[in-house]
Amino acid sequence: MPSHVVVPLAFGPLADAIWVLGFLAAAAWITWRFGPTLTRLTGWCSWVVAWACGSQGGYGYCVAFLLLGTLAWGSGTVWYARRRGRWPSPLSAKLFARLLHR
Repeated sequence: MPSHVVVPLAFGPLADAIWVLGFLAAAAWITWRFGPTLTRLTGWCSWVVAWACGSQGGYGYCVAFLLLGTLAWGSGTVWYARRRGRWPSPLSAKLFARLLHR
């Protein structure tokens, strides 16, 4: 047998199950650790995509991405405030404190 042939160390249903569980555990940890920040970043990115779509005449996509971005940014901001006990910015505090009656 040539020495350059790669033999897998593990294969089969057990290896697949271990891989899937490891992937889910990593995704859960990333969500737990960085969830509010990633959600707020998703909102900003959606707003940029909305601007790009609108500038090219895709007004339906523009509206859809504006709504998605606002929902993502807002939920990430509220999630951040609940987890940290403070608002991420004075603008967020002014917008959401009145909206959530805090």
